[in-house]
Amino acid sequence: MDRRTRRQSAPKLLRLAPTPGERAHICQGLVPGGDQDRMVLIAVMLDYSHAVWTEFCVADDDAALPEVLEHAWDFFGGSPRTWLFETMAPIEPRVLDLARRCKAIARLVALHDGVCWGEWALRSVPPWLLLQSLLRDLDAANRILHGVCLEMLERDHPQMLDRRVHEVLDEERICLRPAGAP
Repeated sequence: MDRRTRRQSAPKLLRLAPTPGERAHICQGLVPGGDQDRMVLIAVMLDYSHAVWTEFCVADDDAALPEVLEHAWDFFGGSPRTWLFETMAPIEPRVLDLARRCKAIARLVALHDGVCWGEWALRSVPPWLLLQSLLRDLDAANRILHGVCLEMLERDHPQMLDRRVHEVLDEERICLRPAGAP
């Protein structure tokens, strides 16, 4: 078999456009955290609407990720069917329990073609929010970050150029699942 034939017979990678309520990308990154604790910034981004929720928390807090996810699902108006964790391994049991309650699937993903939506969401946070003096008061920093998330809803959608992110999120909310209660 010659080279050209082998290349033609290789399966093609099929890329589908995201559908409403299908996926969220979840990523975390270390940030400078003042004098005492290491801090992380967790970003959750819906694949279809590009709505973003970000929140600061202490790196070693086991309850932080499930709490951040609950805040994100409240902000978005529900949970998508699949949660893709880009930079975290393994998935914590509390997160898996929350996924079961939300009737969602939690998966680790490998990056393909250098696309990392969660990292993109982390880079969208204004650099001045990472000042150590601000991060000493997590509640105040997260209130400011909540305002940034609301501002991001007013941006133009990157693929639907005639619409804003909040308009696409309104459409997506119909397809999101109610966040599970214990």
